[in-house]
Amino acid sequence: MKQSQGHIEYEINYEGQAFKENERLLNFIPQGVTTILDTGCGRGEFLRLLVQKGYKTAGCDIDDVCLKKSANFAEVKKVDILSLSQSYSEGSFDLVCCIHLLEHVLHPYAALLELKRVTSKYILFAIPNARFIVWDQRKTHLYSWSSDTFNNLIDKAGLKVINLQQERTNVFPNYLRATPIINKILLKLFIGPNELIILCSK
Repeated sequence: MKQSQGHIEYEINYEGQAFKENERLLNFIPQGVTTILDTGCGRGEFLRLLVQKGYKTAGCDIDDVCLKKSANFAEVKKVDILSLSQSYSEGSFDLVCCIHLLEHVLHPYAALLELKRVTSKYILFAIPNARFIVWDQRKTHLYSWSSDTFNNLIDKAGLKVINLQQERTNVFPNYLRATPIINKILLKLFIGPNELIILCSK
């Protein structure tokens, strides 16, 4: 594990794909959105879904292997979240996505300001819920937020929360992906809402 300009770099499973697990995020995209940037796009799981839905989509990441894989689905660039405005002009996208990236970033407030610069309307976040962290790679998470503390950060950045949902996401995908009904029951019984999904506007 090592530091880059804006992230903690860590071991990545380059072969795994989780397209199904990202489908729920599509429900948070507002009507009228046509252009989307997925920051920290990884292997392209969300990019692929966005393209399938007809959005004009771009992605960025700092990992070369991830960029090669995600380039199969959309135009991608090697860009750090702390320097988005050096590669994308102000207000370039209707929506900018930051999906399970911000908790790895060295300077999350600075990252918020960069996200704000390159979007014209909305930012969509997914982050771990600090109140219900049951299983996670803690060594790679520099920060964690509850709904209240993340609201404070959003407010400080001059953004407005439109929709904030506390979700239960699969913390054991290798074991439970094949049995979605059992998965939902176990998550409901034993695990609190361990993920926050937040849609913000400028």
